[in-house]
Amino acid sequence: MEWLAEIDRTLNETKFWFKPYIESGIFRIVEKEIFITEEYLGAYRTKQLEYEFGTFRLVFEPMGRNIFGASGRIDVYLRGNKVDKYMIVLLETEEGIRKWFLSPFKDKSIRIEFNKANMEKLIEDWIDQNTN
Repeated sequence: MEWLAEIDRTLNETKFWFKPYIESGIFRIVEKEIFITEEYLGAYRTKQLEYEFGTFRLVFEPMGRNIFGASGRIDVYLRGNKVDKYMIVLLETEEGIRKWFLSPFKDKSIRIEFNKANMEKLIEDWIDQNTN
């Protein structure tokens, strides 16, 4: 299934981004198998990826392929703090290219490119908010 390959590719990309943190022992990866049931796709298995660092756990949780206005969604949040969660949504650009974008759950109209720099900035913001 193309959607499962997209999830794997995207989660593996985060492993590449965070490789220095993983190799130095700052981040520890936890993979969990999850089950999703969708109306048109039925039930399927995929993985949820979590990064443990300090007292924090960063979660990448696939939510589904059949998402209104997008071609897929993965939620990203700090465990225990879903209030500030973001969605990573797969959208088609005007050029017909499918790309992932970060969007705050509270304001879905805001979309920034899902990349290493933006993800690191989001993590830093979350840590600052949760340590003060």
